Amino acid sequence: MSDDLGHPKLGKHGGPRTKGQRSAEVMPSGGRRDYILARLERDGRHDLAEAIREGRVSALTIAVEMGWTKRPETLGLGSGNAAKRRQHQLRALTGGGLSAGEAMELWLGPSHNGSLFDSPEALRAAWETHRDEFMAGWGRQGRRPQIWWEFDAPALGLKWPGYFNEQSYLHDAGALAAEEKAELERGWKVEFERALAPDFTLNDGSGEILTGDCARAAYHRWADIPDKLVRRWSAARRRRARGKRQPVAPSAGSEEAAAIK
Repeated sequence: MSDDLGHPKLGKHGGPRTKGQRSAEVMPSGGRRDYILARLERDGRHDLAEAIREGRVSALTIAVEMGWTKRPETLGLGSGNAAKRRQHQLRALTGGGLSAGEAMELWLGPSHNGSLFDSPEALRAAWETHRDEFMAGWGRQGRRPQIWWEFDAPALGLKWPGYFNEQSYLHDAGALAAEEKAELERGWKVEFERALAPDFTLNDGSGEILTGDCARAAYHRWADIPDKLVRRWSAARRRRARGKRQPVAPSAGSEEAAAIK
């Protein structure tokens, strides 16, 4: 995430919490521009964040469409034109031929009011028509649009594992492109090394402070680092530690020099 937001990087969904306290990075209403930008960047929606920064759509419009907040009721004239303008902006961002709501449904799944499509066949046809653009925009960083999980994942023997395990699940299933996989592993390596600090502790949300290996294991689960990567990096670290402790045998030349002296 860029550093121009003026506050620390937003944590992952469901990150470690301190019981009875709210993170300073969380804004329940979802209405503040810098918070919305930070949340979009965290979730890999750099395209929407950039559109806000460029003035192509407002932060509030995106937050409302994402379900993070509600638009305040307005009084007076002109609200109808404003709504039409917002819908036009969203259609431009989410793909031609689909309404903003339809595009959001392909990405995030249907709302609590149900599907906007007339039939499962219409839903599938929309996905087949717009698959490439949706995968380019939302099939990145170990994430997939919900419509992909419905129509494409079953053919690969995959089932929706939930948001918090999606990245490691796709990684372990071999469903990621090489570049996408490498990008994820670089990020996970940073999180793995962060937990190596000798004084690393973690509040698991219950009020208990975890320390040492327990804290690290909990942090690895929260960061969704695949177990096999944790094992590989831990083994490599142990090998390096043993190598540093291995005594170096004196060379023949140094023994002769010592005898002469």
